[in-house]
Amino acid sequence: MIDKASIQDFPPMTASLLADNSGVFRVGTAEQYLTATDAGTARRQLVELMQAEARKSGRPIRVTVTDPTSVTVLLIGVDGELQEEPQSTAPARTAQRTTPPPAAAQRVPLIQAPPPTPSQPAPARPAPAQPQTPPRAAPVQPSTPAPVPAQPTPPVSANPQATTTPQPVPPQRPTVQQPAFGTPPFQPVSNQPNAQQPVPAQRAVPVQQSVQAPPTAPAQQRSPVPQQQVPGQPTAPARRDLRDAPSFLAPPTIGPAQHGLAGLLNKLGFSVPPSASERAERDDVHAVSRHFPRRRTISVANQKGGANKTPTVVNLSSVFARYGGGGVAAWDNNETMGTLGWRTEQGGHDSTVLDLLAAAGDLLSPGAERADLSRFVHHQPGDKYEVLRSAADGEHVVTADEVDLVHRVLAKYYRLIVMDSGNSAGAPNWRRMVELTDQLVIPTTTVEDKKEGARLTLTAVSRVSERGAELARNAVVIVSEAEAKDTSIANAYAEDFRPYVRDVVVVPFDPALKNGVIRHDALRSSTQRAWLAAAAAVSRGL
Repeated sequence: MIDKASIQDFPPMTASLLADNSGVFRVGTAEQYLTATDAGTARRQLVELMQAEARKSGRPIRVTVTDPTSVTVLLIGVDGELQEEPQSTAPARTAQRTTPPPAAAQRVPLIQAPPPTPSQPAPARPAPAQPQTPPRAAPVQPSTPAPVPAQPTPPVSANPQATTTPQPVPPQRPTVQQPAFGTPPFQPVSNQPNAQQPVPAQRAVPVQQSVQAPPTAPAQQRSPVPQQQVPGQPTAPARRDLRDAPSFLAPPTIGPAQHGLAGLLNKLGFSVPPSASERAERDDVHAVSRHFPRRRTISVANQKGGANKTPTVVNLSSVFARYGGGGVAAWDNNETMGTLGWRTEQGGHDSTVLDLLAAAGDLLSPGAERADLSRFVHHQPGDKYEVLRSAADGEHVVTADEVDLVHRVLAKYYRLIVMDSGNSAGAPNWRRMVELTDQLVIPTTTVEDKKEGARLTLTAVSRVSERGAELARNAVVIVSEAEAKDTSIANAYAEDFRPYVRDVVVVPFDPALKNGVIRHDALRSSTQRAWLAAAAAVSRGL
C-alpha cells in the first residue's frame, strides 16, 4: 500500500499519451518523450518511466496521466507499485476547480495602461493583493461608498483644495475594467471625500473569466492536455527515434519483362510487367550473385560412384562464378584420384593438389599474390572459375591435415570453395571435409542405387558430429534425370527426399552432361535454368 502522506506535489508530474501512440512524461520542466507502434507498448513505456522516477526520488510520486479519452491520477511507489487515486480524494490540482483560487496564487495577465493624457495624472500602481477568499462581486452603489473596515475615517480638511491622505484599502480580488468607447481608459481619483466615481455599467469582468478560453466546436477540439502544464512552456511534439525512421528513398521498382512474348512486346515500346516465372528467375539470380562477409565452403557428397557429383560441382561453380563475378574454386577432394580434371578444361600446366601442398608455405606468406596461385589451378575461361585437380597417379592418399592446409590456401584467395569428394565416408579427408562445410549438397540420379547412396550419405554425415547432423537437416538434394524419359521418376525421388532436407531441385536430362568437358553455355536453356535454381537453393543456406 502506498503511503500518500509521503508524497510531495513539487515538482508537479504529468504525462500525456497521444492518439499516434507517442507521449511525454514531465517532471517540472524536464520532459521525456516516448514513441511506440501500438497503445499497449506506449503505456508500458510510460509506466517504466514513472517507476524509474519513483526509484530515483526515493519516495512515492503522484502523476496526472492524460490520454485522448480520460484523465487519471496514478500513485507510483518506490518498489514500482501502481495505484489509481480516486478523483474524489485526489488533490485539487488534478480536478476542475469549483471555487476560485486565492488571488495571490493565480496569475493575472498584465495589462499595460495607456500613457496618461496631459490633463490627467498617471494612475498609481495598486499594492499587491494579499491572499484571502475574495468577496462576491456586487454592483457599485453611487450614493454609498464602500466602508473601510478597522480603519477610522480621517477628518475632512476645511480647505477644499487640500488632498485627502490616502487610506489603506483592504486587499480585494483584482478586476479588469474595459473602458467604454470614447472615454478615457482610467479615471483619476477625486480629491473630494464623498465624490461619486463613475463606473461604466457591466464592464467589470472577473479575472477568472478573463483567462478562460472560449468554448470551441466539437470538431475543433484538440486532445486533452495535462492540467499541470507549466505556464509559458510550449508543448513540444513527440519525438521519435531516428533509428526507426523509414528510408526517404523510393522503393526499388520491378523492371519490365525481358523474356517471352512480353519481352518482345516491351522491345516494341509496350510496358508489360514480368510474369511470375520471370520474377522467380530474377530472385534466383539475385541469390547466386551475393557476396558473403567471409569465405563459404560447399561440399558435394554421395558415397555411390556415378551419382553425378562431378557435374554438380562443375555447374554450381559455373553459376556462382558467372553471376557473382568469379572468386570461385572447384576442388577435387578425392582421397586418391578423382574425375574433376577430366570434365573441365586444363590450363597451361599439369599441376595438382600435390604441387599446391608443396608451395603452401609460400602461398600463405604475407608477400604472396593472387597471380602466384595461377601456377597450381586451372582457369575455366568461359565459366570464370578455377579448378584444383586431384593427384593424377592415385598413389598419394590425402590426409586430414593436408585438407586443412589446402583449405587455408584456397580460403585466402577465393570467396567460395566447392569441394568434390570420393566415395568413402570413413576416409580422413572426407570426414575433415564435413567439418569445413557450410552447405552440404547431395546429388543423385534417377537410378535406384544412386538414390539409396544419397540416403546413406545423409545418414553418415549426420553421425559425424552435431555439426554434421545440422548439415544433413539443411542439405540440398539435386536429382538429375539419367534419361530423357525419367521426369516422373525424378519428381517422385524429389518428394521422397523433401521431408528430410531443406530443399530439393530436379535437373532435366541434357546430353551435354553425359561425356567430355562440361561447359555451361553448351547446356539447354531449361537445364541452365534448373542449375540456376539449384545454385540459388544452395546460396540461401549460406
